[in-house]
Amino acid sequence: MKKILPFVLMFFAVFSVFANGSSEESDVVELELLISDDTLEGSPMAKAIARFNEEYKDKGIQVKMNEIAYADQKTQVLNRAKAQDLPDLIKTSDDNSFSDFVLPLDGLVDDSNFARSGIRQGELKVTPVNVTAVGLIINKTAFDQAGVSYPTTEEERWTWDEFLAALDQVVANSDCDYGLVIDHSQQRINTILYQFGYQGISQDEENVATISTAKKGLDFIKSLYDRGYSPVSAGLGTDNAQSMFKTGKVAAHIAGNWVYSDYTENITDFEWIPVLMPYQDAKATCLGGNYLFAFQGTGHEEEAVEFINWFYKPENYAQYCKDGNYLPGLTGIEVDYDVEGMEIFNMEINATSNAPEHDADFARANSGVTVGNCIRDAHDQLIAGEITSDEAVAYIQKVYKDTFPFLSVE
Repeated sequence: MKKILPFVLMFFAVFSVFANGSSEESDVVELELLISDDTLEGSPMAKAIARFNEEYKDKGIQVKMNEIAYADQKTQVLNRAKAQDLPDLIKTSDDNSFSDFVLPLDGLVDDSNFARSGIRQGELKVTPVNVTAVGLIINKTAFDQAGVSYPTTEEERWTWDEFLAALDQVVANSDCDYGLVIDHSQQRINTILYQFGYQGISQDEENVATISTAKKGLDFIKSLYDRGYSPVSAGLGTDNAQSMFKTGKVAAHIAGNWVYSDYTENITDFEWIPVLMPYQDAKATCLGGNYLFAFQGTGHEEEAVEFINWFYKPENYAQYCKDGNYLPGLTGIEVDYDVEGMEIFNMEINATSNAPEHDADFARANSGVTVGNCIRDAHDQLIAGEITSDEAVAYIQKVYKDTFPFLSVE
């Protein structure tokens, strides 16, 4: 045994070196950034991470991006929380589901210039990676072919009646088969509802939900399908609105500014351009976006905060927004975009009523409790002819009553 013991000790010493790496390597903290990728969202963040890793290669911090499907994100994070194996950072549009595990950033990150509030449960927890806005993109080639002008200034903005009249002319005098497609998204549906006077949570009375104000907009949306402006299959999401617009057979698409990268890269057969959306009772767009935040309990909280602060330095952040054609989540950031037309979405943000953000504030104040996609679900049944608009409103009202018992629902 005396002869064997030195060999055994030497074996474990060598194994330890291979298992743990050199002492120099062990000084490098590798942060995992979890991201849901749809083949377009990941690239700008990957470029930002590459710049960070180059700058920090001798400073002991490196970042590795872990890309997963959006549908798997919530389940994976919650399971990893149970296993005490959370990623260090996450980029996500879901800023509510993980609030119990998020690292508070008060005093660690400057939130004075964020375009949207990062306060959750009374603390700064999330930072807006970008702001998204719903807008209108048209087939410029088709509009020009039909000799129809389009609005790029507030003075030229259509009413909805004027917009539909313009679509009639375009479809009659171009190669388009349909006038309009709308993404199968509650956010895009809500945008039209707000333009027709919808207000989910009353601005005049505390703890009152005024869901009945959705009826006018729902009736109008139903009329778009009944009158043939769009196929019902697009409204139900059976056919993808974004894919349909790229065929060149649709005159206009109500979408989010994030389609810009896809259209810039993949539309080659016709010209397209963002223009101002029509209005009815109000000018409105719904804001969205993604958030960047750190998880607590990873042991790498300090390094994660270091990355967040680096990310939001103006020169780094402006480059990220340029790479992704994103609207900044920070105010005062000037982005030298390679594409034209992004200013249209900023015009929509500046012109919108406060109704969408008022409802969003209510949702943020009640994070962890949500009505889900109840408006989209009611919309789907309505345009499929399964229920009336009155029944759609009643369904939405019931969901609100069941979800928020303290609300008086009208």
